[in-house]
Amino acid sequence: MNAPLRRFSVLRSAGRDKMRPSLSRLLSSHRPTAGGGPGLLADLSAVDLGPMSLVYGRSYGDEVGIELTEQVSYYDVNFALAGRNRLECGDERLVLTPRTAGIISPRMRAAMHLSDGYSQLHLRIERFALERHLERMLGRHVAGPIRFQAEMDLTAPALASWAQAVHLLVRDLDEPSGLSAFGPELSPWPDFLMTGLLLAQPHDHSAQLAQRPDAAARPPSMKRVVDLIEQEPASDLSPARLAAVAGVGPRSLQRNFRRYMGVSPREYIQSIRLARAHDDLVAGAGATVAEIAFRWGFSHVPRFASGYKERYGVPPSTTLRSSRPDMTTTAHPSQA
Repeated sequence: MNAPLRRFSVLRSAGRDKMRPSLSRLLSSHRPTAGGGPGLLADLSAVDLGPMSLVYGRSYGDEVGIELTEQVSYYDVNFALAGRNRLECGDERLVLTPRTAGIISPRMRAAMHLSDGYSQLHLRIERFALERHLERMLGRHVAGPIRFQAEMDLTAPALASWAQAVHLLVRDLDEPSGLSAFGPELSPWPDFLMTGLLLAQPHDHSAQLAQRPDAAARPPSMKRVVDLIEQEPASDLSPARLAAVAGVGPRSLQRNFRRYMGVSPREYIQSIRLARAHDDLVAGAGATVAEIAFRWGFSHVPRFASGYKERYGVPPSTTLRSSRPDMTTTAHPSQA
């Protein structure tokens, strides 16, 4: 049987010295902890789909132990296609087989032991993309990374359907004229797979997702406050002003906002301001990071840079440089 993603080969029959830097670039930095002798060889393929990517790897000639040397900064779904992988992820320990997958959430460290002849498909989903997708599904801000249950039972009906969709995407990618040929901007796959993962695999927002409130059910006082924040995010949005717009006291505002939006007014304001600044950085709509930060109500550039990197995974200066490759961006020291 042909290996998946054969059109996107990165390495074939490569030794460990060639494999390690390529795998670190595509996924995470790591170090071998066991096995991985001179006879170890590997095949590697990868394709970028915008907010997500697929990485296929096969190792043979020896079993090998691997420990990630840094916390994962993205969501990493691991599918065992052949052989076994003993995965340690946070406090969870599981064995990956074709019937059991695993997902590593951001800020987690992981270690794994791969059997000889092991092959695996990674679905890498960028943190900012999945968390913003969940925000759209919930209709509110999501603070911090989503914490998934690591073990994924691929015999469960919902996860089985979702896994079949992932494998359908792999087959589509191997066809030059498939849906994926239209490029990441028009591809239907990322949104579909992110929605399916959030619905099918338990995580710390699953209960809220199942019982998400209808935006139409928000009282008029909350609607007025949310509308003000979204229409004028850079303006003075002090607790006193928001309470006055709502027509309630500050304590009632805090309580009702958390009830209907899931976060405090301050957290929601921060989320909206970061999103607007991100849009301007992506569009290159400003000469400097500081200019864009001040435009959207941030008075302290280092704190803005820290919050931006936490949410989007890169410093704001990196986003601005990417918008204009020929531009040299002067970054505040804290943004580097």
